[in-house]
Amino acid sequence: MSTDNNTLTIQLLDKPWQIRCPEDKKPELQKCARFLDNKMREITHGTKGMISERVVVMAAINVIYDMLQQLNQKDLYIDSLSSRVRELQNKIGKNLPLNQEMEV
Repeated sequence: MSTDNNTLTIQLLDKPWQIRCPEDKKPELQKCARFLDNKMREITHGTKGMISERVVVMAAINVIYDMLQQLNQKDLYIDSLSSRVRELQNKIGKNLPLNQEMEV
């Protein structure tokens, strides 16, 4: 729910927060807020009276950890793919005579 063109109201642990953002970024920010709210609820599930600052810090650490894991996986995939492309380029270079023209 937004209150004006540049403000979005989100809910984190049933508390409203107003955040300024461009209109075109609101859907993404709402999705992020739902994700964070879910993480915070996972942390508070089964605990009573956990301090909200601690919940926020723990949720932030969990989200950042997950993000870094995904970035590392992406980097490993890119490295593996780059290596494979180099191997294929070498095979093509060894098996294709330089003076021969290819017909397509």
